[in-house]
Amino acid sequence: MPKLLLIKHSFALIREDKLYSAIYIAGTAVAIASAMVIAIVLHTMVADIAPEVNRSRTLYLSSTYHHDLQTENSNLLSETTYGDFSDTALDSCFRQMESVELATGVEEKNFTICDEKYENVMNVTAIGCDPDFFRLYEFTFLEGRPFSEKEYKDGERVCVISEKIDKKMGHIDTLLDPDEDLRYHVVGVVKTVSSLIKDATADIYIPREPWTMSGVPSYYGYLKTRILLREGYSYRDFVNELEPRRQHYNAILHSQHGDWSDMEVTVKSHFLKELNFFSYNEPTLANRAKTLIPPALLVLLFLLLPAINLSGMVTNRMEARRAEMGIRKAFGAKRRTLLNEVIHENLVLTLCGGVVGWGLSVLFIKAVSNSRIFIDMFRAGRQLNYEPILNFQMYFTPTLFLIAFLCCAVLNLMAALIPAWRSLRKPIVESLNQKR
Repeated sequence: MPKLLLIKHSFALIREDKLYSAIYIAGTAVAIASAMVIAIVLHTMVADIAPEVNRSRTLYLSSTYHHDLQTENSNLLSETTYGDFSDTALDSCFRQMESVELATGVEEKNFTICDEKYENVMNVTAIGCDPDFFRLYEFTFLEGRPFSEKEYKDGERVCVISEKIDKKMGHIDTLLDPDEDLRYHVVGVVKTVSSLIKDATADIYIPREPWTMSGVPSYYGYLKTRILLREGYSYRDFVNELEPRRQHYNAILHSQHGDWSDMEVTVKSHFLKELNFFSYNEPTLANRAKTLIPPALLVLLFLLLPAINLSGMVTNRMEARRAEMGIRKAFGAKRRTLLNEVIHENLVLTLCGGVVGWGLSVLFIKAVSNSRIFIDMFRAGRQLNYEPILNFQMYFTPTLFLIAFLCCAVLNLMAALIPAWRSLRKPIVESLNQKR
């Protein structure tokens, strides 16, 4: 039977038993929706989504300093300091590495802004950054531009604000910080970044002050350092290139202090920074696979349970159609032809359920996006205002939808084929006498 006729026949069977079809589609939709909710959340956390389009090549660095010193009583005192890096580390180390395309240091804080009349006062989330920040993240500029290298080095009071702040402040060109009595000139307006993209989201972006320890060329500081790897370089290339530089710096520390000092650098990929089910740092394929085991098992559970329930429905339906199948077999219909009809009917129902399930997953995420659990998953510690803007790129994930749909289709086919095969194997006479 041609494919088109099989599909038409499948729709005819669906219309014939509307209750069965509705239950089947609903069961498949719930399974797909449950799996897609998990997939969309994971996708939003780790995929390259604007403006964080370089997540797959971004590394996040932190430091640990161990220092042993002799006290006046000749006792050995050990100190451990956890922190980040200074501009000295950025300029003298990271930006000089062959594997690094750019390095940026970020300060995150909250402060108050108002207009020049000291009205319209607002508490905002701010990111203090350097020009490389706007090369790492691809913001959509609605007006103006990012601040320049010259403005940053000269310490000019300029800023880039989000569209939300621009509208609330009445499209003004100057913002005031009443607490510090500082005046910022607005040089650019960017499209508001969703709070779900938490590393790049802020209300206002300002040039940070260079962070160095006075008189001491120290790598220690408070700048949250983010590295963009060059194309073709990996996490392992960066770590291998960094190690001799780290050892050289430790030798300098020892020569300066005369005591044992050691700086350790923790390097995390974006994938393992966000999905921290286990304490992996290196983004190897094995580590990624192990990290995805918990959500994968949860997705499989959501897909498997409805398939088991649908198997019982298909069994009852095939039992009800045994007489029909017996008559068709008596008139020469082959078992393969009848199985093809069952497969196509199942695929049509699964496809309808998949489309409905995808829509349900989007509606569900929008409905819970302001819930406490959802906020805790995505909200950065500095954020004052939480705006879970969902754009098309976040919830329309063709690859993930296709994977979830194929898994559901396979499970549903197994649930349909097993009872169908058992029913079609029964002798024609037994099938014809079923309802007698």
